[in-house]
Amino acid sequence: MKRYLLWSFACVIALLLTDAGMAGQQKLDEGPITVGILLLNKPFITEFSGPLDVYHHVPAEKIKVFIVSDTDKEQVTYEGMPFRANYTIDNAPKIDVLVVPSGAGSLGEDQQNVRVIKWIKKAASEAKFITSHCQGAFLLGKADLLDNKQATTFTANTEDLQKQYPACRVQADRRVVVDGNLITSPGGLASYEASLYVVEQLFGKDQALSIASALIFGPSNIEAAITPK
Repeated sequence: MKRYLLWSFACVIALLLTDAGMAGQQKLDEGPITVGILLLNKPFITEFSGPLDVYHHVPAEKIKVFIVSDTDKEQVTYEGMPFRANYTIDNAPKIDVLVVPSGAGSLGEDQQNVRVIKWIKKAASEAKFITSHCQGAFLLGKADLLDNKQATTFTANTEDLQKQYPACRVQADRRVVVDGNLITSPGGLASYEASLYVVEQLFGKDQALSIASALIFGPSNIEAAITPK
């Protein structure tokens, strides 16, 4: 009986080690986190440069950052800087972190772009985190992603967001609003803070603080980035 018990115990340990090894291998096989930044024509540069900057500070083996648009042709930012997307909404890979900044068309024509809104809805359904900055929240609203959610947008547009998407609980006085896997900000410097929050959730607080330090963040901005209310 004693020998049988020892043999059974050894079998259990072997099974546990095998399962652990398989789990570790599965985690490695998942590959880097993918961050897709949606840029339509004439995006506001501050709303996407912040997230782009933050995520590019994560070690390259952990993350892959790319730009997605509705065309493969060259476009320009609102400020006139030319850019070309890495992927279109027709061939973009699966996205873990969806970033929707704002642009000149966020309050109008971009919301009427059926292809884009349909893609946002699909990409969001597969993403670990969905983020928007400034008026990008209006595109999330159009894609039905703000229903019964807390969110924010550019300060001057909070009332418009609430009227246009009444099922959303708009937070007008918050720099970073977190509701489950939905993270929104009013844009500007808060775009950095919201992105750092996502980094913390994915890679840990030390990684987020390291990036914040590299970006010369002050104590108040670190507090908003790491521990949003």
